[in-house]
Formats: sequence, C-alpha cells, structure tokens
Amino acid sequence: MLLSLRAATLSLVGTFALMAPTFAGEGWVADFDEAVKLAKAEKKDLFVDFTGSDWCGWCKRLDSEVFSHEEFLTAAKKHFVLVALDYPRDPAVKAKVPNPTRNKELSEKYDIQGFPTLLLMTADGEVFGQMGYMPGGPSAFVSKMEEIVAKGKQELADAKANVSAFEQASGDAKLAAWDKLATALEGATEDSVAGKLYIASVRAALEFDKDNKQGRKLRAVKALLKSGNGDEATYAAGRELDAKNENGLLELCVQAQFRQVRDDGTARAALAALDSLNATGKVVDKKIVFEMNYMGAMWCSQPLNDMPRAKTFAAKAKEIGTDDAEMIGQLDQILAS
Repeated sequence: MLLSLRAATLSLVGTFALMAPTFAGEGWVADFDEAVKLAKAEKKDLFVDFTGSDWCGWCKRLDSEVFSHEEFLTAAKKHFVLVALDYPRDPAVKAKVPNPTRNKELSEKYDIQGFPTLLLMTADGEVFGQMGYMPGGPSAFVSKMEEIVAKGKQELADAKANVSAFEQASGDAKLAAWDKLATALEGATEDSVAGKLYIASVRAALEFDKDNKQGRKLRAVKALLKSGNGDEATYAAGRELDAKNENGLLELCVQAQFRQVRDDGTARAALAALDSLNATGKVVDKKIVFEMNYMGAMWCSQPLNDMPRAKTFAAKAKEIGTDDAEMIGQLDQILAS
C-alpha cells in the first residue's frame, strides 16, 4: 500500500519517531534463493517482505502489529515460505544480511519503490499479489492476504490472456482489445499486480494515437496517471493534452511529481510545478489539489524554511477546503505565524 500524501508529508517533516531496530523472527528466511528451494520442496508460494529493519518506521509497525502475532504466522505458513529481505543502513546490521548483492538485484527486478513492500509470488518468482502496511492488526491483514491468495493467481492469468489477445490482434480487433485493457487499468488499484501487466500495452496509445484523433491517447494518459504508472513520456503527453487542466490531467501530472519527491531539490521542482497548476485557476479533483497545497505549505514552513511560500500554499489549500479539522488547524498556524 502506498502511503497517503498526508502521511508522506508527516514522514518528511519528521513527525514519526523511529523505534529501535526489529528483525524477522523464527520462521522467516533471509536468503531468497534458499527460500525458493524450500518453497519448491514444500509446494508453497513465497511471501517476500522487502524491509528496512533498522530505519523504516512503517516496517517496524508492521512487524510489531502483524508479523509477531501467531494469528498471522499460522495463516501465512499454510500457503507461504516467509522471506525477509533486509535493506538496513547501520553497518553492524548490514553485516548480518546474508546476501546484500542478491537483495539489491531483487529490489531492482521487482521495481521496489518503498518499504515495506510485500510481494506474494510463486516459487518461480511470478508475482500474483502485493501488500504493504495496513492498520487493523493481524486479523485485518490475514483477511486481505487470504483474499489475494484466493483471487490473485486467477487475476494474473486473466491479465496475461488479455495482454496476449491485444498483442496478437490487428485492425479493429486490436483497438477493441486495447479498450479492454484500458478499462481494466482504469479499474485497477495502485497495488494491483495484474494491473501492472497492462501498462506497456496501454502506453502504446501514446504512439498509435499520437494526435489523439481516436481519443485513446487522452484515455491512456489519464489511466496511467490515475493508477500511479506514469513515466516522463506520459507526463509530457498529459501537459500537452491538458495545459490548462480542463480534464484534470495537469493536476495528475503534478501529483505524480509530488510522489517522486526524495530531497529538497525534487521538492522545490514539485512545488514549481504546483505553482504552474495553481496559476491555471482550474481545479478538477479538489482532494488532490488540496493535499498538494497542504504539502507545499508544510514543506515550505519546515524543511525548506520559506514562510512566504508556505503562506501562499496554505491560503490556496484553505480556499479549496477540506473536512479535516486537524489539517485546517495546521494551515491556520502557518498563516498566523
């Protein structure tokens, strides 16, 4: 699960204090290749936890709230060999990782963008489900996990069949197959594994409908952005097709840029993009634009230390509005400072 924009902001400004390091306990395998051998021998799948044991606050919460409970362990071990792939920062903790080079290869292979990321996969490495931190303790987590176990493999098989149909079709049949893929991606969640299989095929519309005469380029950009699967070509197409944010593409492009903020430089670039969006005067999704201006106010008031800009973003956020009294109170504090 991806954290919300608000949670990302709170994390950036240091609201969440880190706890002492925690490590995967008994029953977890720290070497991926050894886990594969075990899973094949036991005819089980793999539950792979990409974690940062000594620094990732959400990983620690997941461990204490879910993984350390017998309710989770009993349910998970029915289906899976449990794998903990650690990416620590402390040298002493790093020394305990059995194969850090292999872990790095796996994080790149599976395009791990944040921690914790939990992948449910076959012993052959084919991912059929993805999870992350979620509230509710072991009961809620096990319920979601069991849902993925029941549906994940079938959804993956259906997605592969749909993509294959698109690749093999031609003419009007190919366009009809593309429409089916676009509809599937539009209905997919950000953590949908099956949905990720549609990305390359849906993105093809940026080329085969380059002038958007069919409307498929516009549809592709919107579907890719809303599902969190945009790339530079997608962002460029979105800005080109919707420079004044009439269709909400520009705000989705800026939202994607906010999600990629990792340091002061990328934060300032995202805020510059938000300035351009605000200058259009057009808001399609109030929640998205509010949260970005809220983030802008928070970033500028603390890490970036730019109170004039913080007040500008705070005023814009209040103008758009929200039902969250706590967030409004934080904006009022910025405006009153």
